[in-house]
Amino acid sequence: MNKSITNTVRLLIGIMCFLVPGCLTVHGDNVPSSRPFAHPDRIRYDSQCLSIDGKDVFIYSGAFHYFRCPKELWPDRFQKIKDAGFNTVETYVPWNWCEREMPGGTNDFSKLDLKDFNDWLDMAEHFGFYIIVRPGPYICSEWSTGGFPQWLLNKKPPRPLRSLGWLRSDDPVFLAWSKHWYDAVCPVIARHQITRKPAGQAGVILVQVENEYDFGLPFSDEVKENHLRTLVTYARADGIDVPLISCWTHQIRGQTDPLLRQVFDCCNFYPRWDVHGILPDIRKLRNEQPDAPLTTTELQGGWFAQVGGKLSEDQEGVTASQINNLTLFTIQNGETILNYYMLFGGTNPDDWAARDIISSYDYNAPIRESGGVGDRYQAVRAIGQMLQKYGSDLARSRAVPCKVTTSQNDVKIVERRAVNGGRFFFIRTSQHTDARQGTATVTESAGGKLVFDYQLEPFGSKILYLPPGANDPSHGEWLPEPALPIQRPNASDLPKGVIITTAKACPDPGPARWKKLRPGESLDQAGVYDSHFLFYKTKISCAVPTNLLVEIPNGDSVLAIINARLARVSTSNGSNSIFDLSAGANTIELLYENHGYGNGGDKMEKQGGIIRACLTDGDSDDASIRPNLPLKHFGRPAGDDKQWWAPGLHDARWRDVSIGERPEPSPKNSVLTWYRMRFSLQSPHPGIWAPWRLHLMAAGNGFLYLNGHPLGRYWDVGPQHDFFLPECWLNFGDSSTNVLTLNLRPTANGAWIRYAGIEPYSEFAEIK
Repeated sequence: MNKSITNTVRLLIGIMCFLVPGCLTVHGDNVPSSRPFAHPDRIRYDSQCLSIDGKDVFIYSGAFHYFRCPKELWPDRFQKIKDAGFNTVETYVPWNWCEREMPGGTNDFSKLDLKDFNDWLDMAEHFGFYIIVRPGPYICSEWSTGGFPQWLLNKKPPRPLRSLGWLRSDDPVFLAWSKHWYDAVCPVIARHQITRKPAGQAGVILVQVENEYDFGLPFSDEVKENHLRTLVTYARADGIDVPLISCWTHQIRGQTDPLLRQVFDCCNFYPRWDVHGILPDIRKLRNEQPDAPLTTTELQGGWFAQVGGKLSEDQEGVTASQINNLTLFTIQNGETILNYYMLFGGTNPDDWAARDIISSYDYNAPIRESGGVGDRYQAVRAIGQMLQKYGSDLARSRAVPCKVTTSQNDVKIVERRAVNGGRFFFIRTSQHTDARQGTATVTESAGGKLVFDYQLEPFGSKILYLPPGANDPSHGEWLPEPALPIQRPNASDLPKGVIITTAKACPDPGPARWKKLRPGESLDQAGVYDSHFLFYKTKISCAVPTNLLVEIPNGDSVLAIINARLARVSTSNGSNSIFDLSAGANTIELLYENHGYGNGGDKMEKQGGIIRACLTDGDSDDASIRPNLPLKHFGRPAGDDKQWWAPGLHDARWRDVSIGERPEPSPKNSVLTWYRMRFSLQSPHPGIWAPWRLHLMAAGNGFLYLNGHPLGRYWDVGPQHDFFLPECWLNFGDSSTNVLTLNLRPTANGAWIRYAGIEPYSEFAEIK
């Protein structure tokens, strides 16, 4: 059958299943209908919680992005999530990760690879998890272009429907490509839905359309609703029949449209210490969406780190007490679907980080980039153990008015009562510098009075639980109960680290192959969809000494070799650089460093590599500019990201260098230098687990590779100087060899390695 006809039939069937009698009743033009469910016996929801296979379920979930973790380490991460009491995991699905080359058209799926995603879903089910999937097409996630393929910009019409932007709009060409993505990813998701499995089995329970649309370009509500309605139509036609969600998308709230009524909106919260400040948004969500459960798709699990900023672990307001306080605060206000972003952060491999985001996506998450766990993990584990015991009671509990007095004004108490009569008294302090202890008196509306003592750590939060019929606080239970301590080995039992003292170095000779460029051609148009180093070259003849002005796109960086010498920048204002040219023939090579692609707003539509080169009569911005000079060719460095061993950089050309010794400056220095560092590691000690890291201090910017695997990007401004070395990529034993490869382009301090050491993360080592 013709594919378009097939999709039409599937769409009609998909929508009709939501229009069965008793499931959808329209009460008037401006009154929301009841919520439609395709399989209400398997999964449905009301104003309080999800019901799965006839049971009320408190969803305790965490983000674990399969594309930020080597596949060999997935079982370890899943096990840690399981051990912490979670019943659900969540992931984005980045379109650009799955379809890296441009297809021939919207019906060409030959460039797509969704095997890893499918395998991750299989493994999540094997561990018994419910799953929340967020396939975009826009994901944000501090990921390059927010998940959109860079090649997609080549499909943008010369005159798009909306002047504000093309991506995330209702432009028909963009929507046609969104359908291409949904037609690929949604059938994979659909196969894993719980509605396709016997009752009681794990699988996908929620699917998100769009992502934080309120923070996108300021399209009108009409444009956004058109876009959302179309995505819902595509998802249903491709077999998605579990409930749909959105986040920070106010157009979904209070909808009367039959399609958009199939979606409920959620909030994302990153309050740091200002936990109480999220309350207005929780109340607003409840008022605008009274018939769906209060849900947080992104509850602060930490925060990301930016180039030149602070590492996640060094930032304020992402402590163990904060994540406990925040979580209990959302529960005391009636939330029953919680997803930490991130529960496990992982790594932005190679050049996949969004612009100005470092390679580590550690996030200071409860499960760290290396797989290590500490006090934040213990905090969420304690909550998970509590929810395993009382989650269904909390899912149906309701707030009970009561009068409260405490010894300190910053200590607040809220009561929730379960259907069976069990009472949960939430006690918290907003003070994050001092501990609190004292006496609380709670007078309930029915006239009962309870007096009890409390002790709270700085920013502490606890629950006093009284079972049905109990009125004596001394018979209560303080929750969450602390998790069992993590067993750590002695430092003397850890494997020894290695300090690397020598390396091999070789200047990059430049590309062996060049590709001609059309005037003004961008990298996307030239078929380059990443943000690695590139060379450009051209030849210019000047009758007299002249200035060469190079306009750099988007604040990226350019270094120049003029007549085989590294050129000095005579003037630079951040977006333009001016170099001196001699009279006569000049051969010019430019090394272009793309700092990455934006992950939101109009920055996603800025194409990389559009470099303008002009001759000027002066060295100022007002100088008389002569016509643009075509940059005739571009090419890859000799050792590109796909060939870390740098073919063409034969061993005979590599010289020995001492790490820690700055090389003598030379006017003929290359704009890109490759380094190889070899090391051996002891075999792990039996019964002891310890992840490994590289501690690197260097001048210059570049890319790192371990035994052929791309690790990420090095920025000499920091803050990242530790790089996780996945144990599945390492070789162990005295006779083993590991190779670290690093390329560096000079910054203000040149390009050289100050220090390189391999060491275990001793703070995360565990006795297994």
